[in-house]
Amino acid sequence: MEETIKKIALALDVPTVEEAKDILDQIQHNIIIKVGYSLFIKGGKDLINYIKGKNFDIFLDLKLHDIPNTVYNGVMSACELGVDYLTVHTLGGEEMLQKAVEAKEGSNLKLLGVTILTSHSEDYLQYLGTKYTLNQLVLKLANTAIRNKIDGIVCSTFEVEMLKREMGKDFIAVVPGIRPETDTKDDQKRVASPKEAVKKGADILVIGRPILKAKNKNEKIQQILEEIGELN
Repeated sequence: MEETIKKIALALDVPTVEEAKDILDQIQHNIIIKVGYSLFIKGGKDLINYIKGKNFDIFLDLKLHDIPNTVYNGVMSACELGVDYLTVHTLGGEEMLQKAVEAKEGSNLKLLGVTILTSHSEDYLQYLGTKYTLNQLVLKLANTAIRNKIDGIVCSTFEVEMLKREMGKDFIAVVPGIRPETDTKDDQKRVASPKEAVKKGADILVIGRPILKAKNKNEKIQQILEEIGELN
């Protein structure tokens, strides 16, 4: 990829806007800030502007999945907010993905396609009733997204190596479920260390609780950057 992509996206999964702002005021590293729909609903445009005022890149994680025209309008609104990344769900189908790409034309917004969530395992496939294995389904969804000009894919560490090998096209690989070796896994089943994820091909590491729970958040970020060799 021609441009430099920041390696860490801090998942700002906290219950209040006040707590979010307090954390943002503490962070001194030039990282991406990921805002999910819970915090976005509470903070809205004011919170986005606050993050922009701190000169962080913004990753709005809404996983848009709706009829094509509704997703088109959602992506247009994200462009107006000036966010840098926005997630859409690849299960929404080709027409929806195409309308999402159409909506962001002329902007700097990068669309990220969500495949299968890291909280899911093989049991989820039984629930769906699909004939595909987990890797086969992820590859099918990812191929569909990239073929339709989605900029990147959100996937597990255990899929990113396979996707980078099989896709045949360059894309931004965004990997959640990242835990330093000394941290607990919490509710995510498919996790890996930062170093392991980068070695397998991850471009952006989504990290929440290990940083949020750290007494010294900047020290924790620095530790992760050192682990993956991306000091800035």
